[in-house]
Amino acid sequence: MAAYLYPISLAALSGLMIVLERFFPWRPEQKQLRPKLWSDVIHLVFNGHFLGVLLAGLASTWILPHVDRWLGVQGLTDAVYRNAAADWPLWAQIIIALVVVDFIQWCVHNLLHRIPLFWEFHKAHHSVKDEEMDWIVSFRFSWLEVIVYRSVLYLPLVFFGFRWEALMFHAIFGTLIGHLNHANLNLGHGPWRYILNSPRMHIWHHDYEGDANSTVNFGIIFSSWDWIFGTAKMPADPPPHLGFAGVETFPDNFFSQEIWPLERLWPGLHSKVAWSVIGALVMAAAWYLHEPRGARPETPMLGESAAASQPSGVFPPSDAYSASPAEAEAALRRFGDQARADGYAHSEAMVSGSELAKALGAPSLVLLDVRPADRFALGHIPGARRLDRGDYSSGDEVPGLSRTPDELEQLLRDRGVQRGSTVVLYGDGGPEPYRLWWTLRVVADFDTRVLDGGLQSWKAAGHHVAGGDGLEVGSGDVAIDAPAALPIQRWPETSAFISQHPGAKLLDTRSAIEFSGAEQHRKAARAGHIPGAVHLDWVDVLRDTDADHRLRQPSELRELFASRGVADDTPVVTYCQSGTRSSAVYFALVQLGFNADDILNYDGSWAEYSRLDLPVEP
Repeated sequence: MAAYLYPISLAALSGLMIVLERFFPWRPEQKQLRPKLWSDVIHLVFNGHFLGVLLAGLASTWILPHVDRWLGVQGLTDAVYRNAAADWPLWAQIIIALVVVDFIQWCVHNLLHRIPLFWEFHKAHHSVKDEEMDWIVSFRFSWLEVIVYRSVLYLPLVFFGFRWEALMFHAIFGTLIGHLNHANLNLGHGPWRYILNSPRMHIWHHDYEGDANSTVNFGIIFSSWDWIFGTAKMPADPPPHLGFAGVETFPDNFFSQEIWPLERLWPGLHSKVAWSVIGALVMAAAWYLHEPRGARPETPMLGESAAASQPSGVFPPSDAYSASPAEAEAALRRFGDQARADGYAHSEAMVSGSELAKALGAPSLVLLDVRPADRFALGHIPGARRLDRGDYSSGDEVPGLSRTPDELEQLLRDRGVQRGSTVVLYGDGGPEPYRLWWTLRVVADFDTRVLDGGLQSWKAAGHHVAGGDGLEVGSGDVAIDAPAALPIQRWPETSAFISQHPGAKLLDTRSAIEFSGAEQHRKAARAGHIPGAVHLDWVDVLRDTDADHRLRQPSELRELFASRGVADDTPVVTYCQSGTRSSAVYFALVQLGFNADDILNYDGSWAEYSRLDLPVEP
């Protein structure tokens, strides 16, 4: 439904404008069924929907992959793709998106009039002549003008990372104001004229006498910018004439206007038919190029709507997905083949992105996304069900301790896990999937798999993601057979393990500043580390914290642990702040074949130890 929200809104708002202009015209002498209306109808349909699809395809196929590659080489990816607004409440994102985007558009609109080249791009919109100013001309513009707008808006939009709902609200509200601005309606009275744009104000922006220095009223949604910066003008009556010097000879049909100013490159050709044909050919060529040639499989959305932001420049193989649920179910048997081929000791706990893609849609597959709700809504693997840290960890006594087997069983049932389900966990580069994997395995004796590389590897392979809150699922009937003796791994049990395993290594997997005591975690009682611990930042078990979140190859992991004095037969205790980051290192040890009796993940970790009356270092 989300994919059709804007076209439906556009149609509804257009219908509303037709009715309002019919019964409440500002200029009664102006006809609704005017000459060249057909051209503006095509502008409305094409620019209102197909142009966005076309430009998004051209950008994702030919431009953004190179931009993203350059940002990666320069080390600027994190600086640009900050998702600075991702954690804000939706109402705040909507307000900020409206204000920020509209102000940038106001600035760009100024440039479209003051820079000669940009003015040529903008002329098509100002080709509105006398007796033509109505709601539908708001969509009369050249696609080259949109490129200027979108190029300038690209960086702030990806920096803030607004949710699609916030951007959709801006698009729909902006369309409403845009329709009203150009409509043949007498609106713009009262104090609202200082806040929102209006027909009485915007019509003076189309004044025939305006030029690069005297044009006024550049506001798109908000008129405030013009009042603030001295570019506002709002007489009681409309200007005598509309357009610009030379509008009389400007092309008056869709195809010629859409490709303007290419016509300036061949001034000797004056045939309207010829330029209409050239315009049609240019648009056809752009449409042909907006997607890569060859088979491009569509990621099964499983009843969900696609997210607003999708991977670009990389496409899965033609046989990436199964053709039926039965084929997808059969693909579950191949889970772990890649991990086995790579030499991991317990491939049954891993699944690759390509293996998961082939099994997408299998009836017994359950995907659990262990990320916050806002990040889940921005994009998740189709069919995934969301949970977060608080669902499987408790903060009642010590922050982050594992929940009981009964609570974990109810958690799985609430996510629709059935007896016989294959459960796959994933995140977006954090250690949370490993924590849940460890919790279910050790506390509840329930086996799951971790998607190697998480959402990053899924998107890197070109698989698409769904947006929104996910699908509702019914309750499952999974039953957990918990161990007879619960493995309570607090400090007494951890200390006993160290005493019973001479030569055991204690690995502190927090950041270097936490380990050194230079920074105290907000949920820790003290700074420092457990005496005798060796530091190994958990992110070191990943291939690349920016570009590749998969687990390092076994040979690289052995070298990493050897550098900390850990051999294949060394007993190991891992800990962090609350047993989450250390679970990723524990998982790496398991994949190297360490005996389960010789490794322990300290559940209480520093959250508990820092509260005990025990020595700390440094």
